[in-house]
Amino acid sequence: MIAENLIIYAVCVFILMIIGLVLTFLEFRYGEPKQQQKQNSTESSHNGDELTP
Repeated sequence: MIAENLIIYAVCVFILMIIGLVLTFLEFRYGEPKQQQKQNSTESSHNGDELTP
């Protein structure tokens, strides 16, 4: 293959890897497990308020 073609493929693969890393970062930052942790912490704080006389 010609080196120019390889550069084009390398740039495309690099762009796809960057997109994958950004999506992974966003998933870990704002994803479902984070929302479940927030929901559980708010439920436990609300339940704790009900138990105190």
